[in-house]
Amino acid sequence: DRRTDGAAGAGERPAPTEADLAGAQRVRYRRAPRYRVLVGLGVAVGAVLALVLALTSEPSATYSRAAVFGYLLAALGLSLGLLGGLVGVLLERVARRG
Repeated sequence: DRRTDGAAGAGERPAPTEADLAGAQRVRYRRAPRYRVLVGLGVAVGAVLALVLALTSEPSATYSRAAVFGYLLAALGLSLGLLGGLVGVLLERVARRG
C-alpha cells in the first residue's frame, strides 16, 4: 500500500503503533573503537618510521639497508601495532564511563 498524496514524504516511515512496540526492547547504542584500524595504523606508522630510519642511518658493513629495514619493520611494526591496540582499549574504557 503506497501513498500517492505525498503525505508521508520520501523515505519516511509511519510512526509505530502500540502493537508494533509490544515485543520491542530498549537498547543502548555503544560506540566502540575499531581495533583493526588502530592496530593497522600503528603498523603503518611503524613501517614509515622503519623506512625513514633505514634510509637515513649510516650504512653497515654487516647488514644491508634492506635487512636493517626488515628488522626495524618487525620491531617497530609490532610495537606500534600493540600500542594502537592499547589506545583502542583505553578509548573503549573512557567511552564506557561516559
